[in-house]
Amino acid sequence: MRSRINSIITQNRLVSRARSRARTQSTNIGKVLNNSTNSGNNTSKAIKNQASQQNRELSKADAQAKNNFTNIKDAAQALKGHTKKLLLMPGKDWDELTEAEVSEFKEKAVSEAASMIEDYNQMIKSMAKEGGRVNELYLDQVKNYFRSSKADLEEMGITQSKDGTLDVNLEKLKAADAGKLKGVFCTTGGFTDRVSKKAEDIISNAETNLAVINKSQYAGNYSYNRYGSDIFDILNSGSKYNAKG
Repeated sequence: MRSRINSIITQNRLVSRARSRARTQSTNIGKVLNNSTNSGNNTSKAIKNQASQQNRELSKADAQAKNNFTNIKDAAQALKGHTKKLLLMPGKDWDELTEAEVSEFKEKAVSEAASMIEDYNQMIKSMAKEGGRVNELYLDQVKNYFRSSKADLEEMGITQSKDGTLDVNLEKLKAADAGKLKGVFCTTGGFTDRVSKKAEDIISNAETNLAVINKSQYAGNYSYNRYGSDIFDILNSGSKYNAKG
């Protein structure tokens, strides 16, 4: 499923934006033509003015989307940096650690986990702000990762808010058992590992959308699926439409 999503995700944003622009342009120009009682030259001028206004509005929308996806990408990349450090801890076999090394591990793990959660929350907020089907899918998956480790995380003072962001009781986290910290934050298959892997998909989606936005700002037009299908239509139907229609 992931490979199919990644193979067509580059079309998802393109499709939705193209469909929206096409409908908006058709509606707005139709209103100008129907309401105009002026001469042919005045009608042409009115259409150009309408198109100019529309382009300004679309530019604002593109600028906001670009800002949102940049924030998503930056937060996900920062999160990845912390998860990488956590997954490399403690650096040697657990049974070989001295008491001093366990104490050092706890201090570093707590610091990295708190920083990871800070970037996690920024990523969640930016994804929710931008919206879109792919972001919504990834948000649901990430929220479920917390639910899978809920008992252990809450025991360490980490709870999930309604919007999916995480709240941290730092004192409770510092007091957590070292082995519990290792199991949740520093182990393959644990919470950190799952979030880290999903962050890769989130970064890829953000980069794809940023590329589409940047291209549209230069090209000024789109070629898209004439059936108006997005990623979920294609996955559910099994159809493979020509992306250029």
